[in-house]
Amino acid sequence: MSASSLRLRLLAGAAIWIVLALLVAGGTIALLFIDNVERNARAGMSASLARLVAALEPEGVEASRLDRPLSDPRYEIPLSGIYWQVEDAGRSQTTRSRSLWDFVLQPGDTQPEEGEQFEVVDGPAGQTLSALTLAARFNDDGGSRVLNVTVAQDRATLDASIRQFGFDLALALGILAAVLILAAWAQVSLGLSPLGRLRGDVEKVRRNSAEKVADAYPAEVQPLVAEVNELLAAQQKSLEFARRRASDLAHGLKTPLSVLETVAQLLRRTGDTENAVLVEDLTAEMAERIDYQMRLSRLRQRTRLHVFAASLPEIVRRTAAVLKKTPDGERLDWQIDIDDALYVDIDRNDLIELMGVLLENAARWAKSKVRVSARNEAGHIAIEIADDGKGASEERLFRKGGEQMPRMDEDGGGNGLGIAIAREIVLLNGGSIDFTKAPEGGLLVSISISPAEAPAEPQAE
Repeated sequence: MSASSLRLRLLAGAAIWIVLALLVAGGTIALLFIDNVERNARAGMSASLARLVAALEPEGVEASRLDRPLSDPRYEIPLSGIYWQVEDAGRSQTTRSRSLWDFVLQPGDTQPEEGEQFEVVDGPAGQTLSALTLAARFNDDGGSRVLNVTVAQDRATLDASIRQFGFDLALALGILAAVLILAAWAQVSLGLSPLGRLRGDVEKVRRNSAEKVADAYPAEVQPLVAEVNELLAAQQKSLEFARRRASDLAHGLKTPLSVLETVAQLLRRTGDTENAVLVEDLTAEMAERIDYQMRLSRLRQRTRLHVFAASLPEIVRRTAAVLKKTPDGERLDWQIDIDDALYVDIDRNDLIELMGVLLENAARWAKSKVRVSARNEAGHIAIEIADDGKGASEERLFRKGGEQMPRMDEDGGGNGLGIAIAREIVLLNGGSIDFTKAPEGGLLVSISISPAEAPAEPQAE
């Protein structure tokens, strides 16, 4: 897909928004999870702290002692990960759990009115601890004592849980992103499917399988379909109008030409032969040019929308069969070497006109034979039509519009309008035509034109 692809743009936009949304959602979920884990850990530590305070006996000279052991046996295992400590700052005395061994926690200063204080402190063996400290006030015979009671636990397990949850969350969100992007791809494909169907219908119009695009499209695409159909209809009307105008002009000139022919006959009867010949020549030339324009108006105007497929061997053989029945063609040896599977990208009627003009010209000038061959050469069809007539000499060849064409002078017996029609047909269909001297001695017409695939069904006559 190119950068200008609508499908790519829609997919890229959807993917960006999906990723951004999942990143925000993932970050929010991670923060909520961390907060929930921290609060649960703090709630557990707060409960342990309450049990520790309840078990303290602060009376006497000792800093404190427990009247009963705490229920969690890990307090008795060195470096187990959970710890307690009671500090009497006034007497500089400290009592701690066996799990702390000889390590002394260093919580921050706190006051009884401040309640529980949460902080992160250093622990034994390089551990990082979450600590909860309470300044508890006790009354004894000598007055009141303030004991800083601390419970702490290693954050390694907590941090490992958070990291594992982050990994699992990232994996889940990655899978969700992939699923959502696939769903977006399916949605975009479904949304653009009418455009693919529209392309297929336009292709049918190009191949002359349909005259217009079907109307069964969603409301969003229907205006485009209507515009395409209007353009097709306008183009067809324009072509038909041009053909009618050319036909009307030709028929309108026939009556004046008939009058001129009558005038020529009258001049000849009165003995003015010179003027009669002049009028007859002008009348014949005008009639030929009118015929030329009429034949041009019947040619199929090609656009990039049109794709044709005409059987070259069939039309060549049919044209040759017709010419063999004429005085010029019946005396000739017709050599046709064309593969039966060759199809050319040209309107069938235009191909009939092209082969008719060129084969008729070859038959008129050939002495004994006409050769027609065609082959597929690297993406184009090369057609050659050669005769063994006197051909066109170098001085009778001239270039017109970038193409080499034979000039038919008076001594050649023609005005070249048929050859001009052939050239127009070839150029109209995106091909090229060249006129050179044939190995047989006559004229060699070389045509290069695009190939076409064989139609699924035989073309109608």
